[in-house]
Amino acid sequence: MVRDGARATVLAGLVVTAAALAAAGPPSVPHPQLPAEVIRYSGTDKPLEGRLAWALAEAPKCDRGRGVWIGYSVRRLMGEHSMIGSWSDDRTRSTLTITEILAGKREAASLTAGEDSVRRTAKDVLESIENKKQERKIWKDIGILCRYDFAKPAVLDAVRMSNLDLSFDFEDRPLVWIGGASDEESLAAIKQLFDESRRDKVRENLIAAAGVHGSPALVIPFLEKILTGKDSEHLRKEAAFWIGEQDDASGLRILVRAAQTDASHEVREGAVFAISQVSLPEAVDELIALARGASQADVRKQSVFWLGQIASKKAGAALEDFARNGGSLEIQEQAVFALSELPDNQGLEPLIKLAKTHPDPRIRKKAVFWLGESKDPRALQTLVDIIKGK
Repeated sequence: MVRDGARATVLAGLVVTAAALAAAGPPSVPHPQLPAEVIRYSGTDKPLEGRLAWALAEAPKCDRGRGVWIGYSVRRLMGEHSMIGSWSDDRTRSTLTITEILAGKREAASLTAGEDSVRRTAKDVLESIENKKQERKIWKDIGILCRYDFAKPAVLDAVRMSNLDLSFDFEDRPLVWIGGASDEESLAAIKQLFDESRRDKVRENLIAAAGVHGSPALVIPFLEKILTGKDSEHLRKEAAFWIGEQDDASGLRILVRAAQTDASHEVREGAVFAISQVSLPEAVDELIALARGASQADVRKQSVFWLGQIASKKAGAALEDFARNGGSLEIQEQAVFALSELPDNQGLEPLIKLAKTHPDPRIRKKAVFWLGESKDPRALQTLVDIIKGK
């Protein structure tokens, strides 16, 4: 199951692809550019809807024919080392963060200081993973940034998310900044933009923008409507992913229902994956139940596969049972492979038993193959014993 370190990586990669579980940190932007100018909302406090209307009226005045970014921020309780957005791999200079840009800075801090900060962050992340510590949660500001094309009636043509303490490529386009917003205001705006947009890529990014909010009671009904609606399979699969990222019991039930009943293979597959990302203990039970009892073979197979990615004794015991009593040869072979994938060598002992005692020689052969891929001395000794007929 994806826990704090890996879940932070999911968030880090969300602007690239919803299902990108990368290894350590956010995507890289070679040469992020500052905004051509920054216009800030300075009126009396208005609801977000009113400020967005003001921004849409103001933005065409500074448009250079290449579009304008309109941005605001929301707050989310996140892992201390998790990030949404990008950093620069430009080694010739450091890069301003969004916060620094909004504060009026035009020159970056020293390169050495920036590199030291990255090194400290990388060190903290590695220590957190190696020590398997529960990552401390802190409040972070996330920018929701919408790029509009004003060459014709205003058209939303891109949506991005980024922590404000990271850099962002404004592409030398103006930025109209309208301040902070509550989750309720922000999600209402995202829903309206989603309904108005006809571009699948923009709608995909709006689903992700909804998913990064930390209010399951507000987020899940919106995403469930997409998951169970008539949008493309890709968008419905995307909605399933972000329901899983809410780590919510009601969301888990929605995903299980989708895995069991959705007519689309792609959506069922996405729902099973999303279940595997939910960190609630009952998510493992739901995967085991799907692996045993789902009516569709693809759901059973996917459930077995993702059980193999979960560091859980319960998952290991279930996979050994599937390898012996999984019914079809395909499911049994998938279970053997999944055992080989269990973290921390948890699947080694079951693989040894299967290699020596499974009644089907095809399954014994699979177990022997995966033992041969292991560097554990116990695996080597088992292969020697089998060769000697022990």
